[in-house]
Amino acid sequence: MRRTLLALLMISPALCFSQVAVRGTLMDTLEKKPLQHAVISLLNKSDSTLLQFSRSNQKGEFVLSKLDSGSYVLLISFPKFADFVEDLKVKNDNVDLGTIALTPKAQLLKEVIVKGNTAIRIKGDTTEFTADSFAVREGATVEELLRKLPGFQVNSKGEITAQGKRVEKVLVDGEEFFGDDPTMATQNINAKAVDKVQLYDTKSEQQNLTGISTGSEGKTLNIKLKEDKKKGAFGKVNAGTDFKDYHDAKALYNKFVGKRKVSLYGTKSNITTGSLNWDDRRKMGIENDVEYDELAGYYYSFGEYDEFENWGFRGLPNSYTAGGLFINKWNEDKHTLNTSYRLNQLQADNITSTYTQNILPTTVNYRNKFSNSIGINLQHAINGKYEWKVDSLASFKFTTAGSYKTTDLDASVTSEFLNSNNEFINRSVQERDNLSTKAKIENQLVYKQLFKKKNRQLLTTLRFGIVDDEQEGYNNTQVNFYRNGIIDSMAVIDQLRNFDGTSNTYGGKIAFSEPITAKWNLIVDYSHNRNDASSYRNTYRKSNNGKYESLDPLFSNNFDLQAQSNGSSATIRMVDTKLKMAFGTGVSSIKLKLMDVNTRVRNQYDFLNLTPQAQLAYTFKPQTTLSVTYRGTTRQPGIDQLQPLRNNEDPLHEFIGNPDLKVGFNHDISMFFNQYKVLSSRGIFANMHYQIMNNDISNLTIIDTVRGKQVYTPVNVNGNTSWNFWTSWNRWRGQKKFNYSININGNGGSRNNFVQQKDAVVKNLTTHSTINLGLSLGYHEEEKKNFDFRPKIGYTTTKSSIQRNFNNNFFSYGGELSGFIMLPYKLELSSYVNADLRQKLPNFPANMNIITWNASIAKKVMKKKEGKIIFEANDILNQNKGINRIVNSNFVQEDRFQRISRYFLLRFEWTFNKMPSETK
Repeated sequence: MRRTLLALLMISPALCFSQVAVRGTLMDTLEKKPLQHAVISLLNKSDSTLLQFSRSNQKGEFVLSKLDSGSYVLLISFPKFADFVEDLKVKNDNVDLGTIALTPKAQLLKEVIVKGNTAIRIKGDTTEFTADSFAVREGATVEELLRKLPGFQVNSKGEITAQGKRVEKVLVDGEEFFGDDPTMATQNINAKAVDKVQLYDTKSEQQNLTGISTGSEGKTLNIKLKEDKKKGAFGKVNAGTDFKDYHDAKALYNKFVGKRKVSLYGTKSNITTGSLNWDDRRKMGIENDVEYDELAGYYYSFGEYDEFENWGFRGLPNSYTAGGLFINKWNEDKHTLNTSYRLNQLQADNITSTYTQNILPTTVNYRNKFSNSIGINLQHAINGKYEWKVDSLASFKFTTAGSYKTTDLDASVTSEFLNSNNEFINRSVQERDNLSTKAKIENQLVYKQLFKKKNRQLLTTLRFGIVDDEQEGYNNTQVNFYRNGIIDSMAVIDQLRNFDGTSNTYGGKIAFSEPITAKWNLIVDYSHNRNDASSYRNTYRKSNNGKYESLDPLFSNNFDLQAQSNGSSATIRMVDTKLKMAFGTGVSSIKLKLMDVNTRVRNQYDFLNLTPQAQLAYTFKPQTTLSVTYRGTTRQPGIDQLQPLRNNEDPLHEFIGNPDLKVGFNHDISMFFNQYKVLSSRGIFANMHYQIMNNDISNLTIIDTVRGKQVYTPVNVNGNTSWNFWTSWNRWRGQKKFNYSININGNGGSRNNFVQQKDAVVKNLTTHSTINLGLSLGYHEEEKKNFDFRPKIGYTTTKSSIQRNFNNNFFSYGGELSGFIMLPYKLELSSYVNADLRQKLPNFPANMNIITWNASIAKKVMKKKEGKIIFEANDILNQNKGINRIVNSNFVQEDRFQRISRYFLLRFEWTFNKMPSETK
């Protein structure tokens, strides 16, 4: 017995150490003291998953035991100290790391320590970027910072695309910044003031409640400022001129006192539009809900065109803008107020040429259009939002958005229609003068009630909106018709068109969520909406006395409309640790009552809408998620498609309604995948969207090849599809290293329409696709040099069933190259090149290649270097031509329009930052 016990005592140490363990001791490099309660993590090297963690004891000692042989990553973290990261190989023997010295971040030894701030984190459906991990030059704006973030693209107009989707809204610390103008934040806030950039899908309260998105939402960007940048005043004054033709000036002032924010700005420029509206439909804080907004399309007006929309702007601008913002929170953040006002005035001068090739069953013909226009727009817009958190469970939110806009547009238009031999069929000359005013206001009240029982929630929404629209336009047109190259006949139009429209929309929606179990929830809702609208459009010819008093009943339409909808839906939602899913369906009925005021004829339309939907999301491991969404929606035709309205604004293009249109049904499938490995800083992002449309609304085009006139009528078709995808692989390796990414994206689909030539109606199936491959390579060294190179190549294919021999396929090439370098005497040299190269088409041989090269050299001045003198050269190669190509259905079209080309500016920029710590 004694021998047995002695043997056990002798082998017990061996038994204790038969399991492989890793041990070590942590010390402070400066004070030589042990570090207690540090976190020691062991990660799988292959996929960065956490396998085991421990904490150090009072002596700084730690042990990780029961390890299998293999390759690991050891990560040690301690507050205010740099993280320690080391690859670790474990075999069959214990590993003693000895004493590990951690260094305070202020004394960071870069050759052995990896910075603790992770460049990218994924938290649920939010991707977060640490701003300081991406080097930008001093004085850079948020827009320049975004250009360096993986998966982001910012075009020359400031429009942002992130992870393949358009960024629709930009917030600052979670709040709207000047309503619906994202560029106010991205082009004016200093990048050095930013702590984090957060990106997530734009969702309504209803979508957050049900857990089901449409799959086609855009993105929201939230700019989180550093705490020390939220105190005091900061801003920028910028002015540039060439002392002759061009000038550009803007000023922005911000003052933050606690949670109170005040901002003022003003701009004057004839090189930009002063764009303060990405999307006129988007209203500050007023959310879009597909089911709730079913009646939105039933108020319409003729000839509306928003020149403030910068992305499609064409011509030479002259703009003025001004505005102010006030945000405040008080009483322990129970009350929040966000208000803003802005004034815009924009004059746009433009000369446009449009060349169109119509592809017909037996031939082709051509339409050329030349216009010269001057437009002046003036807009006042006010936005407001008030939130009241009654207690921890109940809250109210009221939002309002109003605008008053006037537009004055004068245009001279010459149009010609030619046959396949380029012989005249007709030629028209038109003079137009249009003046319009439009006032609208939208209001929304949301009441949100939570309960002590987890996941029980009540959400109530009320809305009320008013639109008042007036337009007056003169149309003087002369059309010459040709036969064998000689004028055969002539038609003259000299008319005044008046339009009066009003719309009152109101509705309510209530949604309730009830937990069935700890993981399952039931969400039900009901909504009612009503729209009362009038649309009075009258056309007058000249009477014998020379005044426009003779009514033309053929082109006069006066209607009163009442539209009502009732809808309800039920959704089941399940949330587990890794799996989240939701599914349900909705049904709604829409009743339209339309009365023709002139004839007293009443028409009634009834539509039944179905919205089955489902979404599934699975988190395979931290920061790796796959989600799939299906959504079925019905699409009812609009009033202008149903009613046989006639409009002779362009007498050679006439649109006639179709009262026999049926309700369409769309199947939408979308998928999103993301994966990010923190230690290796590698990420994969991908999304896909596919849509099948049944009973879709397309057009029957009737072409009179003898007179050169086209008549369009909406018709139902089956077989229309659309698809798009975007995927990106990126590797961020930090500063002073090369960072790179690869992205592939594409879009396409098929579309059916009908073409009638003489008495023959031919179905035309058009299929199209575009595939793009892009690379990104960047090197960043803060304050010294950085560059980004983004080449791309794409291929577009289009096939038409009525003319299979026509080849409208083409390659596109190009990309961006940007860089910054600090020269001797601290001169800052910046350069940006954008190349847009496209293959020529046989019938459009004009050069489509545009290479835009901008450069600047700057020198900081003033005592604290807050001023900067800049000499900038824009479009050095003088190639900034306005060209756009459209390949669609049975036509190919190229537009040419005016753009500002080469110019040089001398600019002064003053950036001020008055923080409390700087006050003397």
